[in-house]
Amino acid sequence: MVSVLCALGIAGCAGSAPEAARSKDSLQRVVAAVSAEQGAGAPGTAEHAALAAAHDHDHDDDVEEDGGEDDDVELPAEPGAGAPARSPLAAMTEAQIEELLAKDPAALGPMSVGATNAGALFNGVRMPESDRWELVDPGHAWGTLETIDALDRAIAEVHRQFPGSPRLYIGHISARDGGRLSPHKSHQAGRDVDISYFLDARHRWYQRATAANLDRERTWAFVRALITETDVELILIDTSVQKLLKEHALKIGEDRGWLDDVFQYGSRSRRPLIRHARGHANHIHIRFYNPIAQESAVRAYPLLVKRGAIKPRAHYVRHTAKKGQTLGSLARQYGTTVEAIKRANGLRSTAIQAKRVYNIPRPSGGPAAPPAHVTVPPRRVPPPRAANASPPARHGEPGPALGG
Repeated sequence: MVSVLCALGIAGCAGSAPEAARSKDSLQRVVAAVSAEQGAGAPGTAEHAALAAAHDHDHDDDVEEDGGEDDDVELPAEPGAGAPARSPLAAMTEAQIEELLAKDPAALGPMSVGATNAGALFNGVRMPESDRWELVDPGHAWGTLETIDALDRAIAEVHRQFPGSPRLYIGHISARDGGRLSPHKSHQAGRDVDISYFLDARHRWYQRATAANLDRERTWAFVRALITETDVELILIDTSVQKLLKEHALKIGEDRGWLDDVFQYGSRSRRPLIRHARGHANHIHIRFYNPIAQESAVRAYPLLVKRGAIKPRAHYVRHTAKKGQTLGSLARQYGTTVEAIKRANGLRSTAIQAKRVYNIPRPSGGPAAPPAHVTVPPRRVPPPRAANASPPARHGEPGPALGG
């Protein structure tokens, strides 16, 4: 499969990703992931149940398209000056794509279909095993090659700077075919990742990062690599942890103006990449652009629906709840059902909160509109670090590698 994808120019092959070459080490892991079909897991596993229990359903760790889990959570700047993405499928006729769908669908490569909170994953690839990370729930660690490679590249940069770094915990990415993954609203299209912080002492998944245990050096190296070496769309980190990371970055000589542009904490940037959302003091939520996988989905979407390879994307209306409104009143207003609204938002009860934004599913007379084209904005590359910066203070060496 990988050789076919490389011939098509699919992400994950050397030289295919924007602005950055793929490393041999990363490619080896991708090959291993593509060839490994076992270990997929299934909803209902102990790991999945533990993840669901760890999440607080009142502040799901996902950002919605028009604002986020809280009304004040915004997405970074809309794509603008970046180059439009181009899929290798653009050079193929519909007949050629349909023939591959019938005979060798894997040859079309991974596709991230639609929005992260109302999408699907086609030809997903499971995050491989590694001595650099531990998969908390392997059955729900499926993404695109672009997502997996970007994550691997950022982690590899930490190990380049700090050999012998402990493992990170990788939580949910997506289900094998994407779609709804409890307890999340997003994680539906192979582009969202939940991952732990680097902590100084041996730790467990979902342990809160504090001033006493956060490994600032490694965590900042990881976040910096995400920003500068991958097509990251959004990073959610609790304000308390942002403060620690930003102070450390200033101490080691990072440019203050650049830090104010990427951090929400301590700046007035309208669209920082790193934003606060409740529930993110114990893990980082990362969302990547997948220019090839997203554009491939745009090109192939009608044929995927036609052949039943994916279900038509749900059509949602975004509704900001008002005081006194109930799920029943919203269901009557939009011609849907209470249960449908609960499913669309991962709600366990019928209680809703004023000023919160909810997905309201709407009946559709046919297949939903195809996914939107994607334009990836330029990466936010910092100026050189100050030459006279004081060396960072050490916060203790990490404990033994987790899971070893």
